Amino acid sequence: MEPIRVVIAGIQGKMGRETVRATMSAPDIIVVGGIDRKRKDTAIQDTEFPFPIYTEPNLCFLETRPDVYVDFTDALGAQINASAAIETGVRPIIGSTGLSSDFLKSLDQELRSAQSGGLFAPNFAIGALLMMKMANLIAPYLPDIEIIEYHHAEKKDAPSGTAKKTAEGIRKSLLEKSNVVKEIPIHSVRLPGYVAHQEILFGGDGEHVTIRHDSMSRTSFMPGVLLGIRKVIHVVGLTEGLEHYLF
Repeated sequence: MEPIRVVIAGIQGKMGRETVRATMSAPDIIVVGGIDRKRKDTAIQDTEFPFPIYTEPNLCFLETRPDVYVDFTDALGAQINASAAIETGVRPIIGSTGLSSDFLKSLDQELRSAQSGGLFAPNFAIGALLMMKMANLIAPYLPDIEIIEYHHAEKKDAPSGTAKKTAEGIRKSLLEKSNVVKEIPIHSVRLPGYVAHQEILFGGDGEHVTIRHDSMSRTSFMPGVLLGIRKVIHVVGLTEGLEHYLF
């Protein structure tokens, strides 16, 4: 079987660099290019990377012919890159948050029309997905719930995509069990020294339950990124959440 050809967008960022290390170590994946909108050159060979780096996604996709591209830029960059990907038949994997539900719905429709697939995942850490699954099981029995999420100071959006997805999953779980659905407060902390952390607090009469997930390093996201790359080539339409590939 031919290796999966991958382009990484946001390659100069912390997540981009970590993704390069992970994908280049995978025997069934080959990195063929990167996208960095901050560059002045249209395409340049960087001594740091053994493949060309582009500023223009269309040119990158046309010249490197990837099967999949992984996006860790921002909401605007993700929309520009995804549009170029669909035009050139490349499957997007988007880890950038702050994207609207309207955009995701439109992206799903475009992918289905092209008979292609994509993945949007607010969190690629396997442990974080397990945390959310456990929260959905606990919520109907302890429906008084609050979420606290902690991220590095540079994170632009608050609350995080993970926290919003956690709250959405809990609400669905409560509705399925015919519980009264209360507002789920989300508290966002942005401080140096953090990477990505979340607590879900469940309160009851005389007791409480707390679930916490900590990503101490960005390496925690890489098994999920690799799983997404390997699974997305077999689906049609946009998958929202890596858990659909896991559970």
